[in-house]
Amino acid sequence: MSIDSASLSAGAVSQQSAAFSQQVATLAMRRQIDAERSVAGLVAETANAPTASAPAPSGQGQRLDIRV
Repeated sequence: MSIDSASLSAGAVSQQSAAFSQQVATLAMRRQIDAERSVAGLVAETANAPTASAPAPSGQGQRLDIRV
């Protein structure tokens, strides 16, 4: 039972293709994680900002003045 060179080369190309696909998927996941980490950092900065606890300026509250 012998394996011909075409089968060997097809198997090698298939393995290379799978490895490349896995590398691309890993890179995409890392970029997604980095983006989510950046967004989480921005949200944390905004939540900890001193202006977050300050009262809203006049005209930006929850009461609506409907007097004409």
